[in-house]
Amino acid sequence: MDRSLTNHTPDLSHADSSLQDRIIAGHNAILAQVEYFRAHFGTAESRWKKDGTRVTIVDETTSRELFHLLHKEFPHDDYCSEEGAETAIPVATNAEFCWILDPVDGTNNYAVGVPECCISLGLLRHGIPVYGFIYDYGRDNLLQGGKEFGAIEGTESVLAATELVNEKLTFCMHFPIPPHELQALTPALGIWRIRCPGSAAVGLANVATGRLDGCLEYRAKPWDCAAGFPICEGAGASFYFLNKPIFPLQNFSPSMTSCPFRVGSDLFHREVVKALNIDV
Repeated sequence: MDRSLTNHTPDLSHADSSLQDRIIAGHNAILAQVEYFRAHFGTAESRWKKDGTRVTIVDETTSRELFHLLHKEFPHDDYCSEEGAETAIPVATNAEFCWILDPVDGTNNYAVGVPECCISLGLLRHGIPVYGFIYDYGRDNLLQGGKEFGAIEGTESVLAATELVNEKLTFCMHFPIPPHELQALTPALGIWRIRCPGSAAVGLANVATGRLDGCLEYRAKPWDCAAGFPICEGAGASFYFLNKPIFPLQNFSPSMTSCPFRVGSDLFHREVVKALNIDV
């Protein structure tokens, strides 16, 4: 690499060897993609997929190469990527361990040279995210962790916010959102501070590191949150799906529907629940 990331994994001593081995392998597999990711930022060839989303050669190459590294060590795990092959029906995820990858989250940003983009890799065990990795290009740093491990950015432990980050509630949300929810949220949108980075995983990274109070997402897919879910929990944030939980994951398809969620501090959740009149 032209520049080395200064980072390490958290204490893994209380994890069993199967999980330890995969966390270390995931860590190394992410790092192996960083130089290539950096080198093609803002210049990667791209095209538009049938669903109207952009894909670059970096999405496809990173997906292939990263999973190739992991598959050599763990051939019996399940491997699910946003850039995976479409199938007539969703593919069952039956293995004990499953890897879910968004090789470039924030592809539109990455393709045109906006730095809010990342590689997002989540590790699931029995369908539940237990560990995640987010290489945040804008900060040129690796964020990782899980509920049982805490969260680390580079070499420093991080914690989610417990008090207001700014003078008013500040959180990540991307548009468009469903009309009913927009109507319910409208009175508060003039008061809250909304951030739209163009990458749900970057938003989740900012929650885990205490830079945002929370994240409210209606358009996210499983690959957008499979890494951020366990990292945010490791940092002390609470994660809730707005509809039926997508985890434990039982099957996968690149054309899966959205899985809206909210994640953040207790204060953030109280404000959102009140605005949306959610029965908890």
